[in-house]
Amino acid sequence: MNSMPDPNPEPHSELATFGEELRREREIRGISLKEISDATKISKRFLEAIERNDHRTLPAPVFTRGFVREYARYLGLNTEEIVNRYNFAAAGDDRIEQSQHLERLAQRDAPPPPKRGIPPWYARIDRNIYVLLLIVMALGGATYFAIQHKRPAAEAARIETAIAPRPVRRTPAALANPVPPAPAVEPMHLAIDLAADSWVVLDADGKEVLNERLRRGDHRFVQANDSFHFQTIGNAGGVTLTLNGVTLPSFGADGQVIKDKIVDRSSLKTP
Repeated sequence: MNSMPDPNPEPHSELATFGEELRREREIRGISLKEISDATKISKRFLEAIERNDHRTLPAPVFTRGFVREYARYLGLNTEEIVNRYNFAAAGDDRIEQSQHLERLAQRDAPPPPKRGIPPWYARIDRNIYVLLLIVMALGGATYFAIQHKRPAAEAARIETAIAPRPVRRTPAALANPVPPAPAVEPMHLAIDLAADSWVVLDADGKEVLNERLRRGDHRFVQANDSFHFQTIGNAGGVTLTLNGVTLPSFGADGQVIKDKIVDRSSLKTP
């Protein structure tokens, strides 16, 4: 006996297959619906409805596609492929379009557009005018700064010119008989010869040049522009000094310690 065909076949069996496959992929990975809900912020009720193919519980298809996309992304599936399969499975399903949820969304009054009153005066001004005003203000500020900066500079230049020394005008007589420059002073040369050992500490023009024990037969040669200052001569009789080729008198006897002796150009005039 032939069975009678089902007068009310379940429409769109693809939907059932789609939801079951998503649930199977989730269970294979050991992921709970709560874990997906916590990660994607999608209500667990909607996730359960997707797996049960309960489209009367789900929102409009445009939102459900977003849920399916996030669900697939969390499981690591190909999101575009899963969304396309959902679109194919749900195409023409009257349960989606005629669900009470969608009817309530469709009947919900859209918010009225905002009332357009008379805009304020500054909103009716062309923006180019604002730009022009900003440019004028910037140019005015730059001009004022330049003027204020120029005044002190001009005043400083005038004062500098007033106090600057005037060039000396030379008369023909001064030009004919120029004053000769002062002759350069030759430095003094001091030769130190040791006839016996002696400690010598010597400054030349205020700078120390000797501070050592000299041995018999040693010879030292130093020069200075102004003076030589012997801080110490440990054996005055054993030291012979020659200033600019002139031998100076001895500062003391053998073994005598001499301190604080000055030798300068006046020493050449000492008899």
